[in-house]
Amino acid sequence: MGVILGVVFALSAALLWAVGSLLARVSMRGISSLSLNVLRLFMGAALYLVVLAIYGLPPLGTRGFLVLVASALIGFTLGDWLFFESIKILGVSRAALLVTPYPILTMLLAHLFLGRPLTLQIGAGAFLIILAVTILMGESSEGRLDPRGVLFSAGAQVLWAAAVVMTDWLVTGNNPLVIAGLRIGFGALGAVVFVPKILPDVRRMAARNWVTVFLVAFLGTFLGHCFFTTAIKEAGSSIAAPAAESSPILAAVLAVLFLKEPFTRRLFYAIILTGVGIILISTG
Repeated sequence: MGVILGVVFALSAALLWAVGSLLARVSMRGISSLSLNVLRLFMGAALYLVVLAIYGLPPLGTRGFLVLVASALIGFTLGDWLFFESIKILGVSRAALLVTPYPILTMLLAHLFLGRPLTLQIGAGAFLIILAVTILMGESSEGRLDPRGVLFSAGAQVLWAAAVVMTDWLVTGNNPLVIAGLRIGFGALGAVVFVPKILPDVRRMAARNWVTVFLVAFLGTFLGHCFFTTAIKEAGSSIAAPAAESSPILAAVLAVLFLKEPFTRRLFYAIILTGVGIILISTG
């Protein structure tokens, strides 16, 4: 039951991240990727203060807090900024395509360092989800493969995988919401050094820019990571990460439903492959 519940939470996180990615793209029409990342970390940390006030600090010990700080800095402060920079250079579709190997890397690291299960069925499910994303993104002509964007995407997925495996270790025996809140908080603390650089953007932001950035923070940074950290707690990072990789597929479905974009054959194939992949992962 824990695995199925974890997959449900991972899919919920994927849905929120899908909406957040579209809003992030809109936000970066008015501000830089660095400004977006710093501001949404600050807002997310402020939202998580309520969670921390209710549950208090976990008994992690010195080593646990060091791992927590490291996972926050490399995952949120650096990893997410690299991905936002990649989106700005390549576009949402190409950037999302380039980070599709990240769940596989996460699975391998979790298996090597935490002993998480890595069965043939789970691997096959993860492969089908990644194949689905690749098929879907192949129909997009947005962006171009600028070497800088490719490098940023590669760096983001390596940092994400390491941070997710660290989180997997941290949530064992601890409240996942508190761990998520502390990670966002330390990520925001690490982003303080960038405040002088983003001040020009902040000064010229209109009210609608603030609303969009807040929605990115609330949906993706706060709720999305709440659900994803809970998914890691319930199912382990080797299952939660590939299940959450369905985010681009969900974004495409939302675009069909709400933006009246065409329902293509590629999207149909991607939905089928993703569905089969998720079933394999949740029953593996």
